[in-house]
Amino acid sequence: QPTTIAHIFYLDHNITDSDTYDTYRTFHRSLFARKMKSIFITLGYLIAIAASSVAAFCPRHRSVSPSTTSIGPSRTSQLRSSPSSSSTTATNKSNTFTVTIALTRETGKNDKLQEAILAHPTRKILENSMNLQLIEMPCIQHADGPGLEAFRKLAQDDPSFAKFEYVIVTSPESASVFGSVAKPDSFSSKIAAVGKATKNALTKQGFQVDFVPSKADGETLGDELPPVKKMGLNNILYSASVKAPNTIQDKLEKRKDASFRVQRLNTYDTVPVIFSEEQMTTAMDHVQVACFGSPTAVDAWLGNVDRALGIQDLDEEERKKTPGSNGNAIAVCIGTTTAKKCLESGRWHAQDIYYPVKNPGLEGW
Repeated sequence: QPTTIAHIFYLDHNITDSDTYDTYRTFHRSLFARKMKSIFITLGYLIAIAASSVAAFCPRHRSVSPSTTSIGPSRTSQLRSSPSSSSTTATNKSNTFTVTIALTRETGKNDKLQEAILAHPTRKILENSMNLQLIEMPCIQHADGPGLEAFRKLAQDDPSFAKFEYVIVTSPESASVFGSVAKPDSFSSKIAAVGKATKNALTKQGFQVDFVPSKADGETLGDELPPVKKMGLNNILYSASVKAPNTIQDKLEKRKDASFRVQRLNTYDTVPVIFSEEQMTTAMDHVQVACFGSPTAVDAWLGNVDRALGIQDLDEEERKKTPGSNGNAIAVCIGTTTAKKCLESGRWHAQDIYYPVKNPGLEGW
């Protein structure tokens, strides 16, 4: 019997090339093979023939959107589960399949992603055939960074931060650290935020954000940041995570249109969360999709998988060869950097890694 699975991830996509077709087939097999018996795919438009409700609800398909692609492919909170519907008939239950998604951001930071997933129109389309389980499984938690004291001293010596043309803030957590030290009433420098979520975190604290790049990543920020001084040196303060790469300062300091000098302070760190036995079992036996918001979350997930499989003492090459060494989960990443981390880990095939290309951040995720 043909299925409605096409609508889950391809509602906005017209599959027209063999690579995408093969990617779709591999993705379908890896995620739903146990529940689905056949796949019907046309290379023009994806149409789910079996469900008349789908045809009525979705009279047409839109063309391919270029914004989403696959690359080819402690303390923890209580697990939270959000079923897709409260009641079904016995007949419906026998015909439903379950999709279990792990939300891996730190405790308290998964709500917006959960709300966005639950509000997605495909959930309504498949309400009679898909049981959606969203489980909060934080993989990271935050700690003070070695540069926090130096940051506090800067704020104490000059609350206005006037000697800097910009202060760069690259995550909501960085915004939180920044707001705990700097005060909006005395602050006079310009602020550059890496994306909308970071901007919102700053504006809620009373700060004015002067620049957000066209794409929410450090590379684009480094390329697009407008210099305050066309002639002369632009001094930049970069409040960063210990684990953040050097992309921003490298990009700025190599710019030809203006001169930038970056002072980086690692004001916070992200450390892995060790799963409980219950979470280990859930990750290995039930989760089919893992949502990663940072490269650190990927590392933490894989560390917990290694412990669950008892391979943490093997060398990296041996761990890569172990069946199920990624937790048997599709990776869905917030952006390119995190997706590259999954690929470079050697634990996922390229076609099992998904990320938004042109709209990285929460909405695209």
